[in-house]
Amino acid sequence: MQIRVYDEGAARDCLFVLGWGNRCRHRNVQWLIETLATAYRVHAVELPTHITDYQREWVGPVQEYAADLGRFDLLGHSAGGLTAAHLDADGIGNRVYLSPWWDSDFPIPGPVLDAIASLPITRPFIPIDTLDADAIGDLATAQQLAEAPSSVSPAFLRTVFRAQRSLPPARDTAAAFCTLTDAVVDPRAVGERLPADRIQLYDGGHELFSSSGREDIAETVLDALQRGPDAL
Repeated sequence: MQIRVYDEGAARDCLFVLGWGNRCRHRNVQWLIETLATAYRVHAVELPTHITDYQREWVGPVQEYAADLGRFDLLGHSAGGLTAAHLDADGIGNRVYLSPWWDSDFPIPGPVLDAIASLPITRPFIPIDTLDADAIGDLATAQQLAEAPSSVSPAFLRTVFRAQRSLPPARDTAAAFCTLTDAVVDPRAVGERLPADRIQLYDGGHELFSSSGREDIAETVLDALQRGPDAL
């Protein structure tokens, strides 16, 4: 896990947990970090891609880092939103989730998926074909798409399913942004966890920051981080 700090002199801290395969070097991720840095000292977390235990490899290291931050607001995208939803620290203020991976809408029956996930295999070999430009966002770059994960292991699916099925109750300070046409995660899971007045819809792909309408909604994301769900 890599954590990079972007400090432009802001007084407040934001812990930003990136999505699965996102890297700070990606141009669209950098755009969002620069937007956040107008109001925050940004601590950007790059999650490891192929894991077998979400608590040990995602939640635990982020929780340990967060313990030394003091007061901070929390932003999580996709798998980062899944990870951030499990965080429990006294210093967390407002929580904002961008297209959180709280469930998936795979075109495979649930029992079949569970059978695949039960296989004792840690090598990624199951192809993932949803991380293309149409799904991610119309501003997705060639580098971003080329570096996206292309396969998963049964062990990875197993631990993600466990993380999704053991989500704690949503906090009162939580808000979410999502698109109803998301082809990567299931937006219905957002509606099941948060009331409608704490959900902001946008037009675009799975990554708000890789979608051309991002300029129109970036200020609302910052407002929700700084002032909580009442900003929506």
